[in-house]
Amino acid sequence: MWFVHGFILDIFIIGILPFLSAKASDAQRADKFPWALGGYKNYPLVANLAPTHRRFITENAAYAVLRLGPLLFIDNLPVFLLCVVSYLVEGITIAWEIISHEAPPNAMLPQTLMGVFATITTYTATTNTNGFIKVIDPTVLMAMQVATALTWVCWLFAAATIATKK
Repeated sequence: MWFVHGFILDIFIIGILPFLSAKASDAQRADKFPWALGGYKNYPLVANLAPTHRRFITENAAYAVLRLGPLLFIDNLPVFLLCVVSYLVEGITIAWEIISHEAPPNAMLPQTLMGVFATITTYTATTNTNGFIKVIDPTVLMAMQVATALTWVCWLFAAATIATKK
């Protein structure tokens, strides 16, 4: 999961694809990351690799570093916490786009992924199958669980906004 989200989505689709094909990159932005197009209603399109788009690529590279952390430090609970907090931060920003700036309904796909990935990461740490995480600090684990719950709260507010739009 960390490879799929951290590398495939954040590095390949968002970071490398724009250099390979502007058309494919624009299609992915329209489908999965509409805010990376520059806006929603009546906003001019931000061209592939224009400054705003390059900042979006860089932001997601930073997320990828955090989200690949559990692969590199598999037995370090604070690294898992940082990963989950990155999902919360992105969940907050996506919800903000949906609630306050009229992001389209397809913005719920990445909103949902933030909750799913936070949940999987937190479940992995909570169950700690075979004790692969050597030290489970209850405070860090609780922080992960709270961050995951807050990510789903963001999802609920965003979904309610989408559901009640006319």
